[in-house]
Amino acid sequence: MRSTADKIGIFLSGLCAIQCAMLPILLSVSAVVPSWAHFGHGWIWLTVIGGIAAWSFSRGWQKHHDKRVIILFVVGFGFLITGTLLEDKVHIIVESTMFVIGGVLMVMAHWRNYHQIKCIKPVISGQKQ
Repeated sequence: MRSTADKIGIFLSGLCAIQCAMLPILLSVSAVVPSWAHFGHGWIWLTVIGGIAAWSFSRGWQKHHDKRVIILFVVGFGFLITGTLLEDKVHIIVESTMFVIGGVLMVMAHWRNYHQIKCIKPVISGQKQ
C-alpha cells in the first residue's frame, strides 16, 4: 500500500504526457472532434494529478525528506499549470511541449519517491537503526 499512490501517479502522469504529445495530431482532425470536448480538460487532469501527488509526496516526505522529489514535483506541476493557463495564448506545439515536460517531470518525481520509500527499511519495535 505504501507505493500505490506513486504507481497511480506514474501511470497518470505518463498517460498525461503521452496524451499531450498526441494532442497536435488529434487537433489536426478537430473537424471531427467537437469544441466542447476540450472544455476543462487541463483543469480536470491537474486536479487528479495534483491530488494524487499531494497524497503520495506528503507520505513519502514523512519518511525520506528527499528535496529532489519536491523540486521535481514543483517544477513539473508548474509546467502543467502554465501550459493550462496559456492554452489559448500559445501555439499548440508550445502547449504540448509544456505538458509533456511537466508530465515527464511528474513521472520522475513519483519514480524517485517510490524508490526512496522502498529503500527505507522498516524499524522493528525494540531495535535501533
